[in-house]
Amino acid sequence: LATSRVAFDDEIFQGMLSTLCSSFYRSVRRGLVMLNDLDTLCQIVSVLRGERAHANQSRVTVAASRAISGVIQDAQERLIFCANMSLQKEVVRFKAKPEDLDYPNRLLEGKSKKVATGDGSDALQAQLEVYEAWFPPMRSVLKILSKIFRVVEPRVFEDIAQQSVQACTKCLKEGSMHILMQSGVIHADLFLVKHLLILREQLSPFDINLRSIERQLDFSEASKAVTKFLANRNRQLFSMSTENALVTLLREGISVQESSVDSKRDLEDALRSACNDFIEHTFAKLIRPLLLFVEECKAATIAEVDLKQEEIVKADKVVGIMRQTNELFEPEMDNVTKEMAVYLENVATQSILLKPVVKKILRALEDARKFIGQVSEEGEGIGWTESVKSEVEELMKQLEVVVRGSGSKLVPR
Repeated sequence: LATSRVAFDDEIFQGMLSTLCSSFYRSVRRGLVMLNDLDTLCQIVSVLRGERAHANQSRVTVAASRAISGVIQDAQERLIFCANMSLQKEVVRFKAKPEDLDYPNRLLEGKSKKVATGDGSDALQAQLEVYEAWFPPMRSVLKILSKIFRVVEPRVFEDIAQQSVQACTKCLKEGSMHILMQSGVIHADLFLVKHLLILREQLSPFDINLRSIERQLDFSEASKAVTKFLANRNRQLFSMSTENALVTLLREGISVQESSVDSKRDLEDALRSACNDFIEHTFAKLIRPLLLFVEECKAATIAEVDLKQEEIVKADKVVGIMRQTNELFEPEMDNVTKEMAVYLENVATQSILLKPVVKKILRALEDARKFIGQVSEEGEGIGWTESVKSEVEELMKQLEVVVRGSGSKLVPR
């Protein structure tokens, strides 16, 4: 009798507590759905998770635990909504201002402030300066993802991360096109390489899967299916089998197309493409006269034209090309290394980007040496005296030495 009495009292108490917690939940929910601040919502979820764990330790507070779970779920839903709205506003519909695309000046300003304050005097302030120099859409994506990472379900986070990375990559490519027109192709390439590297690096701690399957309805065959449906005079509309005309119409007229979306792979592809563009553009910029010579010789060879009859392979022309290339290479190389130092802090990263450029230049030198060897056999008939041959060979050796030693000029930012 005493045991049943205790159970009855406990049931009454739990009923009263459930009623009280339900009123509490409704009151809290009304205020919760009005919140727009991500930080506040994240704090609510974090604090209430701890309170729920504490409430689950006792039978007396089971009702409170259920109410807290409801508040957490509502807070997460509101958080997801606010995060998506922020991403739409700050990334998807982002309209860049002139100061947002003022590269490399934004990076140079941050560097000058760092020098003015002194190394290590204020590490936090220096880090904030670096952070502020990032392109705004990427900064917004990383800020939002870092806030919601531990307070929403993993699958929800991966979905938000996938969409935001896609939108951010698109914004970076558009920003690169504006910088191309404003500051030149090398700055545009380095801007894209820098930000894609940062995006990849900052996403790696999340250890998330950015792959999904998208399904879309395909109506491309719908007109044929409708024509066939109308032409069939013996169609069975009410047949309870697979021969039903309406079922056949839907089966033949509508199909589901599946496509795999992998944002991490797309990010890697975009980074690889940006690096390749930088390598090609830098290669062309550093030895433009020599590259034009090699391309013209290759074009003549492909067209089966006698190379020795071409104006560009005459001795004085080749000497002028080699002199011009040697004169331009070092100043251009200095400019490129300085520009790289502005965008890329790590010397190892700079070296990785320059190695393929050096290889391509050395390959172009070998091609030029081969073509020159073919035409110089004619001797003095087309101006290729021994002294000219020696001069051209010496110029090529000088250029090769300078090219091979160009990696040592890399400097940290």
